[in-house]
Amino acid sequence: MKKILPIGRDDFRKVRENNKYYYVDKSLMIKDFVELDNEVTLITRPRRFGKTLNMSMIREFFDITKESRNLFKGLAIMDTEYAECINSRPVIYFTLKGCVASDSEKLKSQFIRAIFSEFRKYYEIFGDSTDRADYYYSQYYRSLEGMNNATLTWNELEGSVYYLMTAVTRFYGIAPVLLIDEYDQPVISSYEHGYRKELGDFFEGFYGLILKGNEFLSQALLTGIQRVAKESIFSKINNIIVYTVLDEAYSPYFGLNRSETEAMLRYYGLELNEEVKNHYDGYLFGGIHMYNPWSILNYAGKKVLSPYWINTSTNYFIKRALTDADLSFTEKFNQLIMNESVNVSIALETSFVELKNNSTLWGLLVNAGYITNVERIETEYMKVRIPNDEVKSEFQKIVAEQANIQNDDLKEMQTKCNFP
Repeated sequence: MKKILPIGRDDFRKVRENNKYYYVDKSLMIKDFVELDNEVTLITRPRRFGKTLNMSMIREFFDITKESRNLFKGLAIMDTEYAECINSRPVIYFTLKGCVASDSEKLKSQFIRAIFSEFRKYYEIFGDSTDRADYYYSQYYRSLEGMNNATLTWNELEGSVYYLMTAVTRFYGIAPVLLIDEYDQPVISSYEHGYRKELGDFFEGFYGLILKGNEFLSQALLTGIQRVAKESIFSKINNIIVYTVLDEAYSPYFGLNRSETEAMLRYYGLELNEEVKNHYDGYLFGGIHMYNPWSILNYAGKKVLSPYWINTSTNYFIKRALTDADLSFTEKFNQLIMNESVNVSIALETSFVELKNNSTLWGLLVNAGYITNVERIETEYMKVRIPNDEVKSEFQKIVAEQANIQNDDLKEMQTKCNFP
């Protein structure tokens, strides 16, 4: 029997258990994480490019509460000197990708739900062996009680994960590895729905406590679409090393390179022909040509060329940004639609949601996977293009929608003014 395609499966343990799912070995990312030894790392990549699967892989490898050798059997990391590090450190892991809400109170509920599993996990591990009056445990138990009783305030939530880290360090005598998947999703949601100002202090305080000068942190790894941003959340945190799509570090681990794509398609009776390349190729990460993994997985399963990746998003920010773009941006954008590469100023480490200008808008499109860099001309000046036909079809649709809206507005104005 053929192995099952892991479409929609982003939990490493579930993918690797019983060896029933097709898996592309990205385990050497663990080696890079250890050797680079950054205190706080942020990796920015488009959605559906394997961020969550890789994060859960790192969790399974280090987690001192688990036995993971069978999951990593046959993977490249086990042939390195770092194989002995398996299941050697406490890990705190949560994903914020589900934190999308129309108001701040709903977001708080979702945020608590996202981190609660780790609080519950360590509650069961601690059992009766901890002194709840002890300084290192007391605030953790207070946070857990507030979550259970749905009484936790924003101020209390701000310090909750920090208190969890103190308790875990106290229990094991080892500071934990902290993994936060899609860290920027609640921030983006707060912008999209208009309550960002309510939560400005919370986001700054929450990330500041756990990432800056925290003696209860071993290493932290965050993933997201973009850095949010020098001006606010991370304004007081100067120890974050950001790896964007332009950096060589970590570039092999998000997406599928040519040989990985060929091997997968061959396994499922397909070939990597020009049509497939035109639809799903075109990304350049740290100088490595990459295919969109979500689209390749779906194509291998359905054997039909279709815009699989584009159809997984509402593209709110893209449509909103293009609506508000100025004339100079629109002219460059129209050149892209006509299959041309353009030279633009790009800011990849500043978020468009916080600083709206052409440089951050181009940066948003690159970070989100809608355009890709071809060549760096100067420090923040690059040649870019639309990566493939899948993305181009979406842009053409957005442009058509914008044109229809403008035509409708013009017709309404003509009617009101009795113009012919």
